[in-house]
Amino acid sequence: MTDASGRPYLEDRVEFSRSETLVRWAKYLGTTFGTSGALCALRYYERLSWISTDVRHDVERQLRGLSLDEIHSKKYDEPGLLSGPLEPLSGTPFGAHAKSLEFIAELADDDLEADTLRTQLAKHRAGVNPSEHAGAEANESPVTAEGDD
Repeated sequence: MTDASGRPYLEDRVEFSRSETLVRWAKYLGTTFGTSGALCALRYYERLSWISTDVRHDVERQLRGLSLDEIHSKKYDEPGLLSGPLEPLSGTPFGAHAKSLEFIAELADDDLEADTLRTQLAKHRAGVNPSEHAGAEANESPVTAEGDD
């Protein structure tokens, strides 16, 4: 499902058939941000309307089930490597969140690449230069690894 702006939006609880992806995402959040950082990231994604409150609670439950090895690697300072439409965000401060966006799109059974192309086409038709807006959006990330468990 996508919202009006074409972003993946995961509103409904994750189906059992997608629980493996949910666990992979929870592990990714735990190893990338640590426990408190992962919880902050989830609240951030909820504020951005990437996920609903129910989905946030589902992922939080998965985080509680992770071992200490799975939640304390804190790879946030390592550049995230992405492929596909989010590849330009690799190595940026937003790269770690872009990887979460890929998980959200997968859980929502959304085609992120097709959505990105549709958005770019719509902006082109409207005469909007996407590069003018990309920098401001990428600098909104409030999640850091500081003060983590």
